[in-house]
Amino acid sequence: MESGNNKEFKHPFAIVLAISSGLLRLVPHYPGCTPIGAMTLFSGNKTQGLTSWFIPIGVMFVTDLLLYFPLEQISLKAFSWMTPVIYGSFLLNVAIGRLITPGNLAVKISLYSILCSTQFFICTNFAVWLGGDGIAYPLNLAGLLSCYEMAIPFYGYPMLTDLFFTLGIFGLNSLLEQVFLTSKAEAKS
Repeated sequence: MESGNNKEFKHPFAIVLAISSGLLRLVPHYPGCTPIGAMTLFSGNKTQGLTSWFIPIGVMFVTDLLLYFPLEQISLKAFSWMTPVIYGSFLLNVAIGRLITPGNLAVKISLYSILCSTQFFICTNFAVWLGGDGIAYPLNLAGLLSCYEMAIPFYGYPMLTDLFFTLGIFGLNSLLEQVFLTSKAEAKS
């Protein structure tokens, strides 16, 4: 419903959940096991307009600064030529999140989460093959396949982490909305 320029927000907890899940990146964790992938998929599905694009980029930028600034490695680690590939891949997750439709959500969310993890793996390792991270692979099919083969051990944990956090964030959002809507309905009666 509209009243003046204010629109009733469809998912009142989405922005808070998206930002707070992204900030969990700052908590010590196993390499590659953060809720960033889940946050981008969730943001694409539950936030509206440009907000869904700005939350992931903003959270990534701020956490990159916070993670690398104390180490005085801002220019070396946080922002390399790989950064646009990583950020772009996460923005692709936002677009994928927009594809999730109502009905049988647990299965859809699980499948889309695996899709997001897989596209991130493919995109970022393709960039590594092109010369990212200072690892030299021959620029031919054998080099590309070798790059992906060497990266396989780094695929499992992030995929499981994305799946866990995606189901958790969507589930928590659903629970909060049900509690909020029930409280709101009881207050009206």
